[in-house]
Amino acid sequence: MKTEDNTQNEKDQEIKWAGLLNEFLWVCYGVNRKVLRQCPTEYAKYAGQGGLILFTALMAALSGGYAFWTIFDDQSIAILFGIFWGLLIFNLDRFIVNTMYSDGKYTISWGEICAGLPRIIIAIFLGIVISTPLEMKIFDDRIQWQITKDNEARMMLDDNNQDVVRKNKWQKELSNLQNQENKLQKNYDIAIDELTKEGIGKGTSGKIGHGPIYEDLERRKQIAEKALNDFRKENRATMEYLQKQIRDTESIIDEQMSKRRDLGEKKGFCVRYEAFSNIKKESSSVYTVSFFITLLFIIIEVMPTFLKMMTASGPYDDMLRYEMHRVKLLADKQISDLNDEVNTLVIISTKKNEEKIQAELKANKDLIEQAARIQSELLHTALQEWRKEELEKIKQNPSTYIQTNTKS
Repeated sequence: MKTEDNTQNEKDQEIKWAGLLNEFLWVCYGVNRKVLRQCPTEYAKYAGQGGLILFTALMAALSGGYAFWTIFDDQSIAILFGIFWGLLIFNLDRFIVNTMYSDGKYTISWGEICAGLPRIIIAIFLGIVISTPLEMKIFDDRIQWQITKDNEARMMLDDNNQDVVRKNKWQKELSNLQNQENKLQKNYDIAIDELTKEGIGKGTSGKIGHGPIYEDLERRKQIAEKALNDFRKENRATMEYLQKQIRDTESIIDEQMSKRRDLGEKKGFCVRYEAFSNIKKESSSVYTVSFFITLLFIIIEVMPTFLKMMTASGPYDDMLRYEMHRVKLLADKQISDLNDEVNTLVIISTKKNEEKIQAELKANKDLIEQAARIQSELLHTALQEWRKEELEKIKQNPSTYIQTNTKS
């Protein structure tokens, strides 16, 4: 007998602790550790699923922390929010998995899909939310370049920016002058080329020498050269002034763009996300990489849900059903006992009330009987007194008494 007791105690002692790592991961998954300790073959399965939930929460913490760091540029706030966000996702994943319906088979049934659809949708949404800040961190250098490009485009399209308006106006004026200069330069180059060909016998006359055609071409060259020199002389100062104004304005615009870029780097989460969206629109390779990263996080997020559907019932599930059934029966018994106690109290209370009513009725009956006796005695006494009074009247005057009664 002692040997059997010792053996049972040793078994009980063995299942009190399954190792720090297993116990921690089981807590992450939300299993009944007391029941699971009795099923050694199930240790690895539930530890793995708990690890999946844990690492998803850690990735969510990193993602949320980075997102808030880009918004507030404060490390303390980012860390606190990252921890909060990680715990929130951890609790949601834990809740989703532990409230999932499973028929205990390897296959996924239609009933499981219907029951798990809301949780699957939530898991997909969480996967997208978690992956987005991490994707932005992966493409951080490209995003910085895109922010600069977008800011430049915004400033160039900003009609209210006077520096940009002046720069565009000056560039237009300078461009017109340069076009005129280029046109005059082209005429001069053509005149030189025709004059050279005529001098070597490859021109219009086909003869080598300085004939009338050559002299005409020489005059045309001189006219084109004079027009070009006169234009440059008249407009050189203007062109240099315009070029200087454009350079100065570009410096001012670059300074404004630098300030916008710094704002985007430090606190512009929306600006950074907009830049990231523009990158994905312009670059198919970035879009593809971003898509697969998002898909990876979605798979990681929905994996615990599908694992719950695909996992066949094992010893732990059988023990858990037994424990749930035992607790249910115990609860039903306690409810029944409580109902019996309440019914007993009701019966006792009803009986006490009945006895009280009977006692009151009996007391009332005695009082009524006593009142009736007293009333009867009083009436009898009153009649005796009335008889005496009438006899006295008769004795005093019989004739008068007879006449009065006869008239009545």
